[in-house]
Amino acid sequence: MNEILKKQIWRKLDALPEEKVYEVLDFIDFLGSEYADRTAPEAPVFQKFAEGVQQQMRRGRMSANAVNTTMKVLGRADRVLDSFRQAGREFLAELEAGNPEPEPPPASEGPPENREIVVE
Repeated sequence: MNEILKKQIWRKLDALPEEKVYEVLDFIDFLGSEYADRTAPEAPVFQKFAEGVQQQMRRGRMSANAVNTTMKVLGRADRVLDSFRQAGREFLAELEAGNPEPEPPPASEGPPENREIVVE
């Protein structure tokens, strides 16, 4: 799908009320089951979990506002998990590269020196 078409779809989706957006999602699922010539890429684990929660809430006839609010919370949680994943990847890359952790500064035995702190 080209970028112009993606932006056009997003713009039109943003203009719809929440309950109609879920109808669009249902229609996309229907079209995919009938006409998709390839399978959709596998979603990450947390994404699958969030989609399952959303599906259960919709089956339970929760209001679109309640579903939307819950999905916003799960979206924020996903971003937090992404930052942890990224930090873990960076840590492993540093370990593989052989970059040791910085050593702590040596402990001084006397009282700390009087120093002027300049903040720019």
